[in-house]
Amino acid sequence: MLKGAIEYAPSTFEERGAAVAFTTPLLSQTRVRRGERSKLEVLIPSLSEGMGTYVVAWKSVPEMVSMTMHDRYLHDLIVKEEACSPQEIRRATLKAARRGLAGPQAAQAARRALEEDEEQGTLTHYLLLLAILKAVGLESPEMLKAGIGTEEGQRLTRQLMARAADSLKLEANLLYARLAEIAAAVAPVGLTQSPKPGRLLRGMQELKAFRQSMTSWSNEVPSDAAPVAAFCADVAQHTIGIGEKLLTDFQRRVDAIGPLMRAWETEFVVIRSHAQRMAWLLDGWSHVTAAWDVAQTEDRHQQAATINDLFRVIPLLPKKESREDMLGAAKRIKSVHRRSVRMLEDWRTGEMDMDSIRRIELVKARAP
Repeated sequence: MLKGAIEYAPSTFEERGAAVAFTTPLLSQTRVRRGERSKLEVLIPSLSEGMGTYVVAWKSVPEMVSMTMHDRYLHDLIVKEEACSPQEIRRATLKAARRGLAGPQAAQAARRALEEDEEQGTLTHYLLLLAILKAVGLESPEMLKAGIGTEEGQRLTRQLMARAADSLKLEANLLYARLAEIAAAVAPVGLTQSPKPGRLLRGMQELKAFRQSMTSWSNEVPSDAAPVAAFCADVAQHTIGIGEKLLTDFQRRVDAIGPLMRAWETEFVVIRSHAQRMAWLLDGWSHVTAAWDVAQTEDRHQQAATINDLFRVIPLLPKKESREDMLGAAKRIKSVHRRSVRMLEDWRTGEMDMDSIRRIELVKARAP
């Protein structure tokens, strides 16, 4: 069911919805959220070059738009799993891409992302275990020398963790359970002592590079898209500012592993909330930064077209997170945007823009 156009100015991340990596150009990076009676609905911006955002019942989308095979499978997965958070949508997206429905490169990228997730989880768990032992004065060169994956290393680890639990006045099983919970919450962000940053921390680094590149392009290229690029850089900068403050507090709390274990009921709730908020904050940006990376090898005209495409899906912050002038600037920039924007698909005839689909698949190969 098409509910009609709305002025898209959500108050919260949940109201903004989570971005979905469809390959059908008109649906690319549209957002899914829970609507009335917890029913899933999708927000489609600028439908038929309109100014508003259309709210569509999730189950009705295939009836409105000609979807690729990948997108029909992904749509069904989201319906089946009732996915709605960035983490849940990402899992569904990787499942769909892994089947090869968005091309072999996207399938390979999805498999690689899943492997990296598993490796990051294992590494985070191990580093947190070492941090707990260090916090209670039980660092063990013998355990490190033996290796935690060996039988001897595991025996030493169990002994040390039992002593750590006693020091923290916890049951050993409870300490292990809490360690697993922290690792699951922290792994997507990563630890300060980790040799490899987590996925969300890498996302922040990519966003900073995007901000700088957009600023340079807007200053150096005489184009109708220059003000649009400057606006995208401004949104990125505002997102970075919020993210850096969030990361500072997140890392401070995780690094204080001893106090965290002792004040578990309050501290872990905050840590988990911070990690979830980071996921919401950066939701949709991996597509934007990867699309701009792809455009770097192309001419200025195609780069301008990419910037206009990205404006349609730029992850604007909710009103509770945004500066007062941000939504006003978005409205002003739309007039510039309309002068050079190109339609990706004629939604009334259902004709596909195959070149745009191929470009989206290239982006999926970079940002699963």
